[in-house]
Amino acid sequence: MVKEKKWFQNLRAQAALISILCVITAGIIVWRDISELRLNNKKYEGEIKRKDEYLSALIQRLSRETTEIKRLETRFAPFRAIALEKYPGPEQEALRKLADKLADVKIPADLLKDPISFALAEVEVAVQSSQEVAAHYKSEGGFLGFVKDCRFLLVTLDTQSYANQNGKGEVVYKGVFLIQPGFSAVGEPVEILREADMVRIMFRKIPENSRVTGGKASVSVNGNIRFEFEIPPQKMQGENIIIREINSRSKIKSIREPDD
Repeated sequence: MVKEKKWFQNLRAQAALISILCVITAGIIVWRDISELRLNNKKYEGEIKRKDEYLSALIQRLSRETTEIKRLETRFAPFRAIALEKYPGPEQEALRKLADKLADVKIPADLLKDPISFALAEVEVAVQSSQEVAAHYKSEGGFLGFVKDCRFLLVTLDTQSYANQNGKGEVVYKGVFLIQPGFSAVGEPVEILREADMVRIMFRKIPENSRVTGGKASVSVNGNIRFEFEIPPQKMQGENIIIREINSRSKIKSIREPDD
């Protein structure tokens, strides 16, 4: 009887010890989980703070760029008004006709020394395609940029572009792009553009690695000098169309107001 009583006492003691150990183990696990949660919370709080700061910086930059675009649109308005007045019809076609009217004259040396303040690019690219299309893309534009040593000297872009099947198995893409001061060497002399290694062109609606059959581009700088380029046939490098050896593929012209 005494042995049985001792056995039950030992059993209860062991059960109590096991219970205590279980509680301690559970407490350790809970404490570890709480510590990990605290560390994760600090990590996430830091990431959220960094993302908030980045978002705030982006909003401020967008505001500055929007203000600059409005300023440039104001400067561009007279050109648009002249084009639409002289050549009724679609704005893109009117601007093209206005550009065709610009005459060649000798370039005064001081024009190349003038600081870059404004630029307007007109681009036309033919791509091999049987797609039947006649479209004005209001939110799928493109850009043209002068590049030297992997750095942009001048960037022009717009959110709009046009595409039309020409009946020869080609889709012709057109765009009119405005300077983006935040990505351009504004204030540097115009002649710096002659040092570019290449001109890079992109249209968002052209499929990657398409076959370009040809094209042309012109970039008017400060309203008095125009760079003209031939776009050679090529297979695109991803979404990029590249003009290399730009000195041999380009002409630099002085611009005067078109005759009435």
